[in-house]
Amino acid sequence: MISTPVSHKKVVQQYYSKRATDYDRQKARTWKSEAGFEGEVLAEIIQATHKAVAGFGLDAGVGSGRVFTPLIRETKLPLIGLDLSREMLNLARKKMGSISKISDLLLGDIEFLPFRNGSFNLLLCISTLHYFSSPYAALMEFSRVLKKGGIFIYADVTIHEMDTEGFMDKLEKAISAAHGGYHRPSEVRSLMEKCGVGVAKIKTILYRKSYESLIEDKAKYFNIEPQTLQEFLRRATRKQSALYKIEENTMTLFYTIISGLKKE
Repeated sequence: MISTPVSHKKVVQQYYSKRATDYDRQKARTWKSEAGFEGEVLAEIIQATHKAVAGFGLDAGVGSGRVFTPLIRETKLPLIGLDLSREMLNLARKKMGSISKISDLLLGDIEFLPFRNGSFNLLLCISTLHYFSSPYAALMEFSRVLKKGGIFIYADVTIHEMDTEGFMDKLEKAISAAHGGYHRPSEVRSLMEKCGVGVAKIKTILYRKSYESLIEDKAKYFNIEPQTLQEFLRRATRKQSALYKIEENTMTLFYTIISGLKKE
């Protein structure tokens, strides 16, 4: 099994430790839109969790608890949140308060989960998989701790299916040293199937992201100047510009939610 190098995990950990102070404000700015992007994403995730009626749930990469908190209120399952960043876990702990259904918030590595085989009936990986150099390794670990018939939910930024050159992936790598790799929805589906998860539903939601937000959320933490992003965007081909609707100040990104069941 190939795992992400420790040096890269350290970069990711330090990135979120620095970003923790502004993380929720940044997310609220981007995820709030006229189309109700945040509400639509949460609705899809919560709907998928409702099929889990017993056992425990794990949010692998819980972050500040932006998705975890609504889930605690909606699901009947006790939930565990795990993350690589102590600072992000502190945010989640404050946000959750004294809600009795919380089992625990743990500091740990997603690729080496400290749980026995078949420990969970529900497992979520939200906006996290793209930090790993080997998503297959992470998905295999998820499959290991998920019970047969258990529900797995993936949600993350994805590459447009027609983007054969990986434009969005290259853009992210240009402004974030923490980035591992984005994938097309079809690629994630294939990986999930190989790891023993039968896909039940795929939904991709479009949203607009400003270049100012890309710089504030990512580039500034790696001392990358705004010109780097602007120069990259200027080199976009006509096809790439059309796929991501690249305009003067904003572009379209794609957020995909995929849910499925661990095969019997």
